[in-house]
Amino acid sequence: MQAKKAQHRKPRTVNEAAEQLLSDLLVQHLQTLSRMSEKEFNMLCDHVTPYLNEEFQIWQGNVDLLDSCYRQCHTENEDPARIILNRVKEMLTNFNGFLVIT
Repeated sequence: MQAKKAQHRKPRTVNEAAEQLLSDLLVQHLQTLSRMSEKEFNMLCDHVTPYLNEEFQIWQGNVDLLDSCYRQCHTENEDPARIILNRVKEMLTNFNGFLVIT
């Protein structure tokens, strides 16, 4: 029962959110994501962003995650969900079949 509770907790940082997303993906999905072109990645982000906003409650009171996103923001209008997805992409940059999530 503890594992289920931990699985559904809201991430409080960009890294926690990225790690939670990565832990839900199959190896084949990780490989595909790590090989995406920038154009493909941008298209994926457009489709996934609304889901992340809702799932992580970014705009519904998850102030810790929102603050973490804005601390890593590179531009004034950068979407918090996109910041999380960019972190996922960073973590997969050198993906070779092994990914250690702390």
